[in-house]
Amino acid sequence: MGEAPDDSSGVDPPAPRADIAVLLAFAADAGKQMLESSTSVSETLDRLRRFLSAVGLGSSALDATMSSLIISHWRPGQAVPITMMREVSVTSPRLERLAGADALLDQVEDGSLELAEAVRRLGALEHAPSAGLFDARLAVPLSVLGWVVFLDGLDPLTLVVALAATACALPADRLVRRLGLPRLAATFLVATLLAAIPNLLAAVGVSLLLGPAIVGALFPHLPGRALVSSVIDGLANAPLSSISRGIRAVATAGFLALGMLLGNSIGAGLGLDYTPDSTSTPIAQALVGASVGVFGLAVAWAMPRRQLLPTVAISAAGWAVVAGSTDPPVGRNDWPPYLVAAGLVGCAGALASAWQRSSASIYTGVAILPLVPGFPLYSGMLALAQSDRGAAASALSDTAVTALAIAIGLAIGLALGRNTATIACRIVNRHHHSN
Repeated sequence: MGEAPDDSSGVDPPAPRADIAVLLAFAADAGKQMLESSTSVSETLDRLRRFLSAVGLGSSALDATMSSLIISHWRPGQAVPITMMREVSVTSPRLERLAGADALLDQVEDGSLELAEAVRRLGALEHAPSAGLFDARLAVPLSVLGWVVFLDGLDPLTLVVALAATACALPADRLVRRLGLPRLAATFLVATLLAAIPNLLAAVGVSLLLGPAIVGALFPHLPGRALVSSVIDGLANAPLSSISRGIRAVATAGFLALGMLLGNSIGAGLGLDYTPDSTSTPIAQALVGASVGVFGLAVAWAMPRRQLLPTVAISAAGWAVVAGSTDPPVGRNDWPPYLVAAGLVGCAGALASAWQRSSASIYTGVAILPLVPGFPLYSGMLALAQSDRGAAASALSDTAVTALAIAIGLAIGLALGRNTATIACRIVNRHHHSN
């Protein structure tokens, strides 16, 4: 494909214009799929820069946001630069597309795959159906079951109600998207249904644990990936993307909270009096529930099989830090354990991405979910619905502090993991060259 450019000259080696256009188009299409698979902007740009440098186009200019990607290449003697622009539409995560596009870039770089075949496979990847371990329609309910168990919802009726609410909410989500309404409208509607259905059933006499039923069903909708992407972009000096992802995470959490508030208000209006409590979950049960929840969601997002077990292990290790530092672990909002646990998740995710040559957000975006303070957010919205402003302020302030601690810990862990991986690679390379 051509040798890497001589960095000392700053000029790329000559190559036919047609070949350059095909390479740039391939890179742009791969980057588009990576961005649409919900990876961070900075990770995508870093990957494309490494690819373009490897194929002799290292002086190309790149720019990306959550809605577009632009690659432009110019060298002395050209009248105009060759520019490729792609519109980006971020939808539900498709992690197999992210990993597949990354792998194709690797294969073109090392010469193991011809460019024309790589272009064909990339096009097929974009239009291929989801290739998860099993059907997402089964994976999402499995994830919900895990999260309900995580919140001490082993009661059979509680599990059934959470699954029933999930089954009712999924068609509503699809309907909103089909009508072309904003995604936040779907988030609000789903949260309302997931909170209202258990409240209505409890009001008519069904004996269930409201908190685990509602929050367990809401866990797959928590903005863990947006939070991770915002932190990664912030570390990589991509402030606009970081702020954009951060606002998206906050907006998603806000609309989830408003939906919960409306759903809980229905129960309060019917005279339902419920005091949330998740402090009795045994540690072993919480670890099993979190692992099942993470596994189900990873499958629903079509995570490649080789990354499933590392992701589950990272999530379990992160939650074990919290479980070993607080008694009881679930429901306590002391922020230091969450900061340390998020640091572990970030560091382990960065090391796993270096080991398996993939994006760190594949691991951390899912593994962080057990730490996300979904139950305190629910407690605050329930207190608002019951007009208990003091309890609401306490729960929501706990939620904000814990979320901030998670973001800071994640940033520290990612930076530490990346630096550790870089140092390890240098040591290995020096050892290899010395032999």
